[in-house]
Amino acid sequence: MPPMMRVTSIALVLVACGAPAPVPAPRSPTAPPPSATIDAGTPLPLDRDLALLAQRSTRLYQDVVAVFASAGGDCAAATAKLGGLQTTYADVVAANAKVLHDGRARELRAALEPHADALDAAAKAIVGSPTMSKCSPDHAFTDAFDNLVGAPP
Repeated sequence: MPPMMRVTSIALVLVACGAPAPVPAPRSPTAPPPSATIDAGTPLPLDRDLALLAQRSTRLYQDVVAVFASAGGDCAAATAKLGGLQTTYADVVAANAKVLHDGRARELRAALEPHADALDAAAKAIVGSPTMSKCSPDHAFTDAFDNLVGAPP
């Protein structure tokens, strides 16, 4: 399967599945709740604050839609703007990869559920965009896109 289709498939599975997410198993008494803080003033790492991660992931996809809308068929511009988003959302990309690597996809899916409509709209806009259809054969564009929204290795 080509990388762009693999990424789209993974994104759609994670964020736009129609069935409700299963209820996660109860946490051990020593594990903090998903959006708690480590202590009174220290926020959790993003990979442990799944509500915030879901919020930021949704914004990332919406920003990709905006990049594609502004770049149109200009693949070099789209690639450069995706590179800018990589800097802005480096923590989101890393946190998503860590959550998936740790086997917590089910928990992430549950956190993304309140954002399902926005994510579904963004995924459809990305896949159906003129930018995607024109630029997907461009290796630099594909790499920039995959680095931003792709699954971890």
